[in-house]
Amino acid sequence: MFFLLSGEGPTDIGSGRTTEGICEGDNFVVGPMAIIVEQIVKPCLKYSILDGACGFVSKHHLSQRAAELKIAKKKLRLPGKKQVKETRYFFNNARVLSRIAMDIQVDRKGKVVAVLFRDSDETASAASSLWEDKRKSMLDGFTEEGFLNGVPMIPKPKSEAWLICALKKHSYQGCEALEKRSGNDKSPNSLKGELKKLLDEDITPELLCEKVRGKVVDIDRIKMPSFKAFRDRLEQVI
Repeated sequence: MFFLLSGEGPTDIGSGRTTEGICEGDNFVVGPMAIIVEQIVKPCLKYSILDGACGFVSKHHLSQRAAELKIAKKKLRLPGKKQVKETRYFFNNARVLSRIAMDIQVDRKGKVVAVLFRDSDETASAASSLWEDKRKSMLDGFTEEGFLNGVPMIPKPKSEAWLICALKKHSYQGCEALEKRSGNDKSPNSLKGELKKLLDEDITPELLCEKVRGKVVDIDRIKMPSFKAFRDRLEQVI
């Protein structure tokens, strides 16, 4: 089984060392969210997906592929009128990632699981249904392409909330409240600012990976709804 991962930057899924469409092996600089994926699936598969069984697709590459598809005759279909404008981006990203994953399935003659990470980034005043709308748009995008193994990884409001749940003073307690916070980094008492204070040093991919690998962030104790939705879906498709 091969895992195709896509994120937003080095401090979530990771980054690529090259501009190639899919970065594998040493060309994939693993981020903390990729390690979380690995920790969830390893007990089931009995091997680490980070040992040659995963690839990374950048947000930029997905955007390029989406642009190409929109220019071509077979354009990406936008969600219906019932879906809010803000979710089109999630829908389109899921469709493009699905197409890449299905190409890999043909080449490798084996199952591919695609994990699409995007922060929800909603503000504290956003509609309560916005996170679910974005998640559903991803699932609809996977379904639109006939791809059955797509996994939305959408922290609410952003990945810092999952990490703060583990690192705050009363760790793993009352973490649902973090999901109601603003995802705006410029807001007072931002999640990113709080995470930096808890770490007592600058936030770097290496430091966050160390916390997750060392089980300082224990994923089995994170009970936040957005994390549970991601984990349940991932365990379902594998």
